[in-house]
Amino acid sequence: MNKIRRFYLNHVKRKMFNKIILIYSAVMMILFLIAAVMAYQYQVQRIIREESDANLKTAQVLAIYLNRQYENVQTMVQQIYGDAALSDDLVYFLNNRYESYLSHRLNLFSRPGEHRVQSFSSVLKSSLEQDPGATGVTIFSYPKNFYMQIRKQSQQLKYENGSKGDWESWFAERKYYGWDTINQYGPFLDAAGSSSSGTYAYFRELQDPWTLEKVGMMMVDFDADQLSAWLKTRTPDIQGRILVMSSQGTVVYDSQETGSYVGQAYPYRHQLDNTGKWTPLDESFKVNVLSAGNSELTVVGFVSKSSIHDSTVQLRNTLIVITLLFVLASFIVTSTVMRKHSKKIQRIIRSMSRIGEGDLSVRIQMPGEDELQQISVRVNDMCERLEQYIDKMYASEIRQKHAELVALQSQIQPHFLYNTLESIRMKAYMSGAKEVGQLIYSLSVMFKSMVKKDTMVTIQEEIELCSIYLDLFRIRYEGKLAVRIDMDREIGGCRIIKLLIQPIVENYIVHGFRSLEGDNEVSLSVVREEERIVITVADNGKGISAGRLQEIRQLLSDSSQPPRSGGSSIGLINVHERIRMNYGEDYGVTICSEEGKGTIVRVEIPVLREGFM
Repeated sequence: MNKIRRFYLNHVKRKMFNKIILIYSAVMMILFLIAAVMAYQYQVQRIIREESDANLKTAQVLAIYLNRQYENVQTMVQQIYGDAALSDDLVYFLNNRYESYLSHRLNLFSRPGEHRVQSFSSVLKSSLEQDPGATGVTIFSYPKNFYMQIRKQSQQLKYENGSKGDWESWFAERKYYGWDTINQYGPFLDAAGSSSSGTYAYFRELQDPWTLEKVGMMMVDFDADQLSAWLKTRTPDIQGRILVMSSQGTVVYDSQETGSYVGQAYPYRHQLDNTGKWTPLDESFKVNVLSAGNSELTVVGFVSKSSIHDSTVQLRNTLIVITLLFVLASFIVTSTVMRKHSKKIQRIIRSMSRIGEGDLSVRIQMPGEDELQQISVRVNDMCERLEQYIDKMYASEIRQKHAELVALQSQIQPHFLYNTLESIRMKAYMSGAKEVGQLIYSLSVMFKSMVKKDTMVTIQEEIELCSIYLDLFRIRYEGKLAVRIDMDREIGGCRIIKLLIQPIVENYIVHGFRSLEGDNEVSLSVVREEERIVITVADNGKGISAGRLQEIRQLLSDSSQPPRSGGSSIGLINVHERIRMNYGEDYGVTICSEEGKGTIVRVEIPVLREGFM
């Protein structure tokens, strides 16, 4: 106990770095355990998904096969009823004694000029030969109480050997559902001659196509063993259990060799669903329920929880061994690293003690290039230099930029007496000068927007200000100025520096507008291009000479010089400088112009939503 306490005091409590390493080691061990549990859960879910998908695939393949058998039976019946001679042959067979039927057939062959009529039994045999899963067809006669068993290699005629009540009761049950198994065929049938224990059958009532009278029933036998063999060729890796049930819930096929449910009503048929959850039946199952086309058969796939557990035992044991190995390796590595860094920390402590005693010539010699070596050499000097840089450069630059921004923005913030203009507007309305009153109202609204203290507005507000400004000149030069404004509504709420577009429009009115001509046109477009907002002001005005355009572009590219207080391009240069000071060097104003043809000014700013800045 004393050794443990001494170890704790010497290597844990008094050594912060060792504490960090121990905590890290504990965290890694916990993470290994969590990772192992998550990996186990993931693999279990993967196994469940794979086995469930494999079971579903098997059920789908089986459903397709059963539907094909059903369609073959329907094709066989349609072939008989589609040929009048064959259907007449079948109806005559069911309504007469077999001796009369044979005489009838001989009479048909003996008639001169009559071509040979194919019998219904030959058609049934031909259909049986085309379907390897079908073992035979039995035709029952209601009027004459006999049945004929047709096999691929033989044909037998037999009379019923049960009571009439059993015979009629059995036929009545067959009318309500089409599929059944051999143990439901009835005591009067020759089971040994008809099929084996692995047989299921489809029943269909026969009628006279002319009178629609029910004259008999057809039973088609299918070999369940052939179905299993076919299924293994298509899905050799069969997962879980597959049951095929008729519409009344009777199991006609069971993929398990025991076949414990064959011929019985499945007791849990009302609890089957496709929710994907574990369904409690005789045990917990994942259930896949499929309908076999139009055949009235249901294919149900089962994957049991016990089989999943058996599949994951080896996986669980492997993960336990791997996790223990990782934990052991982590502990060994952590212990080695802990001892190594503990020696480095002790060396730093001893050196710092000498420095504290006044030996300033001491230098900490730390091998390697890790954090401890960097701390020993540079951390104090780096922090001191960083503080100086922040204090001297960054803060002063912010103050300087802010002062320049205020100075620039003050150049284009007019302060007008809009209350006086409102009084003048009312006087104009009272005097009947409504057009003058409208001009004064627009000017008053524009002044109110200009004198607001906000430096940031929405694009929608800036566009409305430009629209009012242009309305003033449209009214003044009636019929001489056409204005077109296009703006993407999605960016109407984005933020923009106040009075950023209006000076550009004003440049056109002052320097580009042709007052003696009536085809003046200016267009304002605001669109979003990726993460930029592009504002384009285009006109068909006087344009700019090549020399003057070059001079303006030189002023726009020279960011080191503040805008001049005079000159015809003060508004344009001012806008460009304000954009670069607020948004950075990647944004600003570009201009294209041709003398006598017009000017295009393009402004690019970043996308800033409401509430930014």
